[in-house]
Amino acid sequence: MKSHFQRLGDLWLGTEPAQRLRLRQTSLATALMLISIVMLHYAVHLFGGSGRGLLWAWTVVSLGGMAVAYGAIRSGWSLRFRDPSLTSQQIAFAISAAALGYAQAGPLRGMVFPVLTLILMFGMFQLRARKAYALSLFALAMFSLVMATMAWLRPDAYPPAVEIGHFVMLACMLPAVAVLTARLSLIRRRLSQQREELGRALAQLQAIATRDELTGLPNRRQVQALMDQELLRSLRHHHDFCIALADLDHFKRVNDLHGHAAGDAVLRAFAQAGQAAMRGTDVLARWGGEEFLVLMPDTAMPPALGGMERLREHTAALQVDVGGAKVSVTVSIGLTGHRRGETLAQTLERADRLLYKAKAEGRNRVCID
Repeated sequence: MKSHFQRLGDLWLGTEPAQRLRLRQTSLATALMLISIVMLHYAVHLFGGSGRGLLWAWTVVSLGGMAVAYGAIRSGWSLRFRDPSLTSQQIAFAISAAALGYAQAGPLRGMVFPVLTLILMFGMFQLRARKAYALSLFALAMFSLVMATMAWLRPDAYPPAVEIGHFVMLACMLPAVAVLTARLSLIRRRLSQQREELGRALAQLQAIATRDELTGLPNRRQVQALMDQELLRSLRHHHDFCIALADLDHFKRVNDLHGHAAGDAVLRAFAQAGQAAMRGTDVLARWGGEEFLVLMPDTAMPPALGGMERLREHTAALQVDVGGAKVSVTVSIGLTGHRRGETLAQTLERADRLLYKAKAEGRNRVCID
């Protein structure tokens, strides 16, 4: 059972992992805003400033803006945007709040600069280069406007020479932060591309490992794993399953008369016809050469026989075009049900014997035990 703190965490952050991460970031930004508010109140308490009314108005607006951002993310409203975290919007709002706080901090206004750096660092791992440069220019413009205004209105507390020095410092610092953010953005994009390429490569390897390249059917290794799983399910839930071995009749004659390319076309056509003939739960796999295996999960013998008769009929109706000639083919099938207490090897051996029986009795037929 969840503890009291875990339940409170779920209430505040939600349970969806991506949303929890976004709300953690917003909560951290809100905590930073609270610390900045406390420090600004402390500065105004020590040295005075532009007035308590203006300070409290700034406090309400600052916390209100963060509350709006939290509400937009927590409610899911922000999911309609490309960046559901609202990173750019939160940073722009925090920059504006910091610039207005600078105008009230008086002699302690230098403490705003580390806060500004932290604000910009929030976007380092999410912002693209263009937005990073735009936000840095926005911060420089906001602070230069506030510095010029305060130097004009209150030159005793904001001496012009000091404000010029502060402006030069910001003019050097903010572009450096933007460049660093742009480089991190480039690294992040390259890593994302590498992950995508790796994912595609792994998917290709998975397909190679589990699929027959010619027919696109599951290969012997994959169907062996599926049969092992079905055997475990059968032991656990006490249901039946059937296995059939199917072999194309006189396939060597097709290769000898029309070439191996024609043989490949026949194999592909049989794979398509076989998949169309069977249920969605059945598995048709290439067992080797012109031999195929059919796994019919949770299936007893009468329905299984009907499915194999459909496969036989679909195969007999095939007319494969090979170089202008029409090639027909039939299939012989050995079908058996798995018996409790026996191994898969024993079931497969019995299906193989039934397949040879179908061949011996004239081909184009299904033999069962």
